[in-house]
Amino acid sequence: MKKIAIIGGGVAGLSAAVYALRANADATMFEQFGFGGQTANLGEIENYPSYKNIEGWQLASNMVEQAKALGLKTVREKVLSLTKGDDFVIKTDKAEWHFPAVIVATGTSHNKLGFEAPYVGKGVSYCATCDGNFYRNRPVAVVGGGTPAVREATYLADLCSVVYVVVPGENFRAEELAVNHLLQKSNVKVLYNSQVSVIHCDDVVSAMDVFDGKESKTLEVNGIFVAIGAAPSTEFINIEGVARQNGYLVVDDKRKTTVDGLYAAGDVTNGPMKQIVTACADGAIAGTFASAYSGMISKKQN
Repeated sequence: MKKIAIIGGGVAGLSAAVYALRANADATMFEQFGFGGQTANLGEIENYPSYKNIEGWQLASNMVEQAKALGLKTVREKVLSLTKGDDFVIKTDKAEWHFPAVIVATGTSHNKLGFEAPYVGKGVSYCATCDGNFYRNRPVAVVGGGTPAVREATYLADLCSVVYVVVPGENFRAEELAVNHLLQKSNVKVLYNSQVSVIHCDDVVSAMDVFDGKESKTLEVNGIFVAIGAAPSTEFINIEGVARQNGYLVVDDKRKTTVDGLYAAGDVTNGPMKQIVTACADGAIAGTFASAYSGMISKKQN
C-alpha cells in the first residue's frame, strides 16, 4: 500500500493530494487551520487558468472538495515535529504518526506591519502579481525597502497611476541595478525614513497616513502592498541533511529534498515563483513521485 503524509492544506498540498490519490496512494493531510491556505483569504483571482476570475475562497473550496471526493484523510492538528527513523515520524499536539514518504507544503508566512489585518482583501495585499491588476491606473503604495518591495513596486509602476514606496530606512536594501531601474519610473515616489501609521478604510482602502519621524501626511491610495519579506514555515522539521536556501527547502525536478522520501511543494521551496498555478504544479509533481517512492518502499518491505 502506498502511504504518504502531506503537511499543509494549501493549494500545493491539495494538488499533491489529488495526484497521490489518483495514483492509488493512501494520503493523509495535516492542517491545523482552514484548508486552502493563503489562497482562501484572497479576493478575486484573475490569473488562474480556466477562470476569467474567481474568488480565492471558491477556488480553494473547489480543490478541497475534489481531494475529499477522492478519499483524502485529514487531521486537524498542529504538527509539532517531523523526524526520521526507519520511517518519517510526525508528532502532533495529540498523536504520533509514521509514514514512508512525506510532502511538506506549509508555504510561507508574510511578515506583517502589525495592524493591517482588518484591511486585507479590502485594499491591503501581500502580492502585486496576484492583485496588481485590480489597481490599474489608480494610486497605490508599497511598504518595504528590500528586494521584495523593489520587485513589487517595479511591477506595479507599469500598471498604476502612482506608486508610493514607503521605505523604513535611509536607503533601499536591494540590488543597485534593480533599484535604479525602479527609480527611473516617472510615476514612482519614494518616501525614505517613513512608515505607514494609519490606514483609512471604510469598505475599501482610500488613503494612508505616512510618518517620517517629524510629521505625518495623508496620501490618497486605493491599494497598499506590504512587502517586508516572508519566512518559510519549516521550523518543525528536525531531520539532518535537509538542504535549505535562505530558509527555503531545496528540491530537485521531482520536488524531492536532499533526504530520500521527503518532498516539498509550493512556496516553502526555493522555486523562482510564488504563485497559485506554480504551487499546484509543484504539488502535482510531488504527489506523483512521493507516491511512487512510497510504493517502492512498500514492495521492499513485503
